[in-house]
Amino acid sequence: MSMFREHWIGGLVAYSTFFIISLIVTIAVPIFYDTVPETWNPTIPPVLDFLQVIGCFVIAVLFGLWPDVDIKSKSQKIFYRVLFLLNVVLIVFFQKYLESALLGLFAMLPIMSKHRGWTHAKITMILLPSVFLLIPIYTDYAEWASGANLVSDFYGLRDWNDLPDALLSGLPFYVASFIGYASHLYLDGILFRSQKAKRQKARANQ
Repeated sequence: MSMFREHWIGGLVAYSTFFIISLIVTIAVPIFYDTVPETWNPTIPPVLDFLQVIGCFVIAVLFGLWPDVDIKSKSQKIFYRVLFLLNVVLIVFFQKYLESALLGLFAMLPIMSKHRGWTHAKITMILLPSVFLLIPIYTDYAEWASGANLVSDFYGLRDWNDLPDALLSGLPFYVASFIGYASHLYLDGILFRSQKAKRQKARANQ
């Protein structure tokens, strides 16, 4: 059963707690250590960049809802509307037909799986947010648009001087999505499952 209210609040509270603590630490460290720059912490966006800050909070809430996209729920309705709008934008405004097709294929995966399947897996919690690390690379790495061999372009990333900066630019969004995702699994009793819960699940599967 979907717990829509609990999950969006959980994602918001979890990320708000992290953001406040991280912001305090970010401000405090340069005060005590003069050699540390004020922008030393890449896990949260610059506090004055309101769009990025709001974006991180929205992403945390959305990823707090995401795992329940594999069942008929409010979360599923929200995500498929968002994915539909993204597809329209990709096709109409950017003519990104391949990207739109890949997004459509990905959108079909959750409804093809069982409830609390791969969308509720801990490994998915780690891997899926990585899309926010890949997007800056895809948009900023000029070789992708050159039409050259994809394999050679991939290996060429090792020599791309801006790779660390591209990864760091996506890190705040990765962290936000990871925290939102983790809050969902925690509320579902999956993130830190007790031995009692494991025994109950084993009996249910027999």
